[in-house]
Amino acid sequence: MPVFPMLSWSARLQTATLLLAWALAPSDPHLTGLDTITEDDLRADLLGLATAPLEGRDSPSRGLERAADHIEQRMRAAGLQGAGPNGSFRLPFERRVPAPVPEGCRLEVDGVQATFTFGVDFVPIWGADGEAQGQLAFLGFGIRDDEERYNEIRGRLDGRVALVFEGEPRHKRKFEGPEVTPAAELYRKLQHLQAAGVIGVLVVRRVPAEDGADDQRATLPEPARLSFRHTWANWSIEAPFKYNPIRVPALEIAMDTASLILGEDAAALAQRIDKQGKPLKYETPERTITLAARSEQRNVAMDNVVGIVPGTDPELADEYVVIGAHYDHVGVDPRGRIGFGADDNASGTTAMLEVAEALRSAGPRRSILACAFAAEEDQLAGSKAFCADLPVPRDKLVAMINLDMVGRGEADEVVAIGVLRNPGFDKILSRARKLSKTRIKKIVTRQGQELFQRSDHYSFHEIGVPALFLFEGLPLSRNADYHTWRDTIDRLDIEKIARTTRLTYNAAWILATDDERLRRPR
Repeated sequence: MPVFPMLSWSARLQTATLLLAWALAPSDPHLTGLDTITEDDLRADLLGLATAPLEGRDSPSRGLERAADHIEQRMRAAGLQGAGPNGSFRLPFERRVPAPVPEGCRLEVDGVQATFTFGVDFVPIWGADGEAQGQLAFLGFGIRDDEERYNEIRGRLDGRVALVFEGEPRHKRKFEGPEVTPAAELYRKLQHLQAAGVIGVLVVRRVPAEDGADDQRATLPEPARLSFRHTWANWSIEAPFKYNPIRVPALEIAMDTASLILGEDAAALAQRIDKQGKPLKYETPERTITLAARSEQRNVAMDNVVGIVPGTDPELADEYVVIGAHYDHVGVDPRGRIGFGADDNASGTTAMLEVAEALRSAGPRRSILACAFAAEEDQLAGSKAFCADLPVPRDKLVAMINLDMVGRGEADEVVAIGVLRNPGFDKILSRARKLSKTRIKKIVTRQGQELFQRSDHYSFHEIGVPALFLFEGLPLSRNADYHTWRDTIDRLDIEKIARTTRLTYNAAWILATDDERLRRPR
C-alpha cells in the first residue's frame, strides 16, 4: 500500500512544472563565484610565488619578474582584461636603486675556450667596483671563523683572484646547523679576502637548499641564470652588518661558469665540503683571471600587475572596486638567506587572485580592479605610483580592500584596519560574514591603527578612496617569522587564507552590487 495517496494528473503536471522551472532557473551568481574559491588553487599560487626560484621577489629582481609573469598568467586564465595601455596587464614605474653598468663589467679566463656573458654567467656585486688581473686561488667558501676553528684563508694571497662559494657548507653540525653563520656574510668574506692581499673575487651562486625547490623550478619559466642583487634583505630581528668600503672588484658567477674555470664540477666540490664540514685540500689549476665590475645608482623599471573584471550593469560598470595585494618581498640577504615571503605577502596575493577569479565568474554590477603591487616593502612605492597615474578616473573608485599577511594567527579571526576612518565598512563586513559561509567568527575593527599607514591601502586613503586593510591578527609581534627567512609556505594556515578569501569576496560583492557607495574617508 503506498505511503502517500495517488496524485491527480493535474497535480502531477503542476509538480513537474515547478521542478523543471527550479532545475532550469539560473543559479545564484554570488554562489557561483564563491564555489570557485578552493584551497588547492591557493596552494598552487603559493608555490608559484614563495619558493626558492623566486629569490625573495625583491623590487626589482629576476624573481619579481617571474612572480609578475605568474600573476599575469593567472589573471588571463581567469578571464580578466588588462588595465594598462593596449590591454596590457603591466603598469610600469621606476625606482632608483643600485644597478649594474654592463659595459663596465667583464670576465675573461686564460686557457678556457668560452665567452662569458653578463647577466648569464656573471653580474657585479654592489659596492665592489674596479678591475683586476691575477692568478686564480680556489678558497672553498672563503670563510674565516675563529670560533668554529674553520679557516679557508691562510697566509698571504697577494695578487691573487679568489674563487669562493656563497654562504657556508651545508653541514648538520658545523657552524650553527640550519642557521647561517655571520662569518658567511658576503661582505665579511670580501673584507677578509681583501686583508689577505686578494685583488679580485669571484663568488659562486649556489642553488638554494629547499625541499621541493628543484621540482618547482622545473614548472617555472627558465630565467637568465643570474640576477643582480639591487638591494640586500635586512631582517627585523637583527641589525644589518655594517662593512667597511670594499676595495677589490667582485663578481657573482653561475655554478656552470665556476665549473669551466676550475675544469671540474664545481657543484660536486661544494658538496664535498658540505659532507666533510672542513676546508677542502684542493690544488687550484693555473688560470689567469681578468675581471671588471661596475655599478651605480640608476632608475630601474618594474611592474604593477593589474586586471579588470568588467561590470555587468551599464549604469555602474564605469565604477570600480579595487582588490589589492603586494606581491614583492625583501629578496636575499648577504648570507644567502632567502626572504620567501610566504605570509608577507604571497598569502595576500593568492587570496586576491582567487577573489578576482570568483568575481569574474559571478559577474558583479560594478567593475573590479585586481591589483598586484610591487615595491610595497619600499615605502609603498608601487601603490603610490599606481595612485599617481590611475588607469581610471579617481572619482570612479568606490572602495579599496587590501590583503596583506592573511596566512597566520587564529583561524577564525580577521583584523580589519580602516573602519575607524570609514565607518561604512562596519556594516559591509557584518553583512559579508553572513552573506555565505566563511567560517570567520571574529572581525577585529577597533585595533591596529598603528599599522594603518604601513601597507598599500594607505596610498588609496591619501587620494580620498575608502580603504580597508585585512590582516591576520594582532599584535604583529605574535608572528615571530615576520621579515625573516623563516616565512615559508609550511608555516601557513591554508584554511585560514581560504576563510579570509571568502570574506573578502563577499565584501567585494556587496561593494560591487549595492546601489549606494561608501562616503569618502575621514
